[in-house]
Amino acid sequence: MTRSFPQLASFALALITAYAGLATAGPRSPGPAPAPQSIREAVEPEEPVLPPRPGAPFAAQTWPQRVAVRLADVSARARARDWTADPTGDASLRRKLAELVRRAGPGVAVHVADLDEGTWLFDQNGAARLNPASNQKVLTAVAALELLGPDYRFETRLVRDGDALVLIGDGDPSLQLQGLHALASKALAAEALAGVRRIVIDERAFSPERVGPGYEEPPGPGPSYLAPSGALSLSFNTVETTVRTDGKAVHVEVTPASEHVTVVNKARPLRGRALEVTSTCEGGRTVLTVTGAAKRKPITVRRRICDPGKFAGEAFAAVLHELGGPLLPVESGAASAHAREVATLVSPPLSQILASALKYSNNFTSEQVVRTLGRRMSGAPGSWDNGRAALQAFWRAAGNDPRELQPENGSGLSLRGRVSARGLVRVLALARDEGGAAASIVPALAGAGGEGTLRLRMPGGHGRVRGKTGTIGGVSALSGIAATPDGRRALGFSVLINGKNLAMPRSRRLQDRIVLALLEHLDAG
Repeated sequence: MTRSFPQLASFALALITAYAGLATAGPRSPGPAPAPQSIREAVEPEEPVLPPRPGAPFAAQTWPQRVAVRLADVSARARARDWTADPTGDASLRRKLAELVRRAGPGVAVHVADLDEGTWLFDQNGAARLNPASNQKVLTAVAALELLGPDYRFETRLVRDGDALVLIGDGDPSLQLQGLHALASKALAAEALAGVRRIVIDERAFSPERVGPGYEEPPGPGPSYLAPSGALSLSFNTVETTVRTDGKAVHVEVTPASEHVTVVNKARPLRGRALEVTSTCEGGRTVLTVTGAAKRKPITVRRRICDPGKFAGEAFAAVLHELGGPLLPVESGAASAHAREVATLVSPPLSQILASALKYSNNFTSEQVVRTLGRRMSGAPGSWDNGRAALQAFWRAAGNDPRELQPENGSGLSLRGRVSARGLVRVLALARDEGGAAASIVPALAGAGGEGTLRLRMPGGHGRVRGKTGTIGGVSALSGIAATPDGRRALGFSVLINGKNLAMPRSRRLQDRIVLALLEHLDAG
């Protein structure tokens, strides 16, 4: 059976460009903003009841039932591949890969398989449990695509409940300031503010935890890659802070604006130690402290916030007031069964949202997705406990040994997370099933020599290699798909390297050489 290699998706960039929070230290390129969300006015039933609301097109089934059916389908497809060694495989390829791995030393796991035939071509420690770093995001993404569907959309709802406007979060990782503008505009147009005295934020879709397990916080400025998770979240739960000076005073601008964020400006014009912007949590609020010397050329950094719901709620209050509505206080709560819906903001499809997690390694997106997956499988508020359970169930359905997986969170920002290279390749094999949901992961992955975290690597593989990088202290990883130019044949690969004193440049060179050897093998075949 032949399959076409999915091409690059063209994503609309109508929202603000935002820096993606990364699992690796140091500056990276900004990820693309999600495609525009759509706003719709809900049609009220005769007796509106909120929440929850059954979702089309499987309204007759609960979400746990839908997930169970889809797990069974994944299991059936996985059984169709026997995953045996290919005795007729290219011996020269095996020798070349074995020599590359031998020179790399211990702590290396490599697995390569023909994704269409279901046979493996090379394996070195493929079943070993190693830390995958951000290669964990591959598992999270494929599980979500298969069990939720590539067209799954998050819905942020605005309802009127007595004297309150209630903003109900659904775990949307892509919500931006423009979305809040759309909701506020709809509320004003519908004249839904008469008698409103407060804004209530409803975060019951997720459990109360905000910080993912494994997110040990080192001393530092509050970087965006450590952003918290929440059912109601805005702008990746980060703020963009721009500092500039006219030579006399220092000006600090924070976007999105929210009363949840307080700025303490201790910076001086032009001269002094290096500028620093630090985010801390004090009294339930986010405090941004700016110190050092500001320059005439603006400097912009992203910092995480502390309370996602309050941050988004206060930003919504500011937008509503800016558009001519009253300035309302914000509090936590829940919509009653008699709340009347005003408007619903619908996210882009999941297949597009995942690009920020895969191309640009955004931790926040993966954590939102894994908690949503846990919520839909269990029927309970999304948590890291039921999210891990969902990943483990999917891992088994994909034909993997459960002993080869030890997930701690959805992003791989963890010292304790473990996975096997062999298992990751088998997960990626689902992307080659004709008509399968996982196929949409391919355009969301970084492209060698193209965009995302592989933009500066393997330029010779442009258009033929899609993958996910992973880097934390002592870990370097690369997993993905290499294909023939016409996409009719594809190999899956995973290279996981763990070591206490790992040399990152050397590790990446090894990964690139392995993938380039696969391309040569495909070209010769």
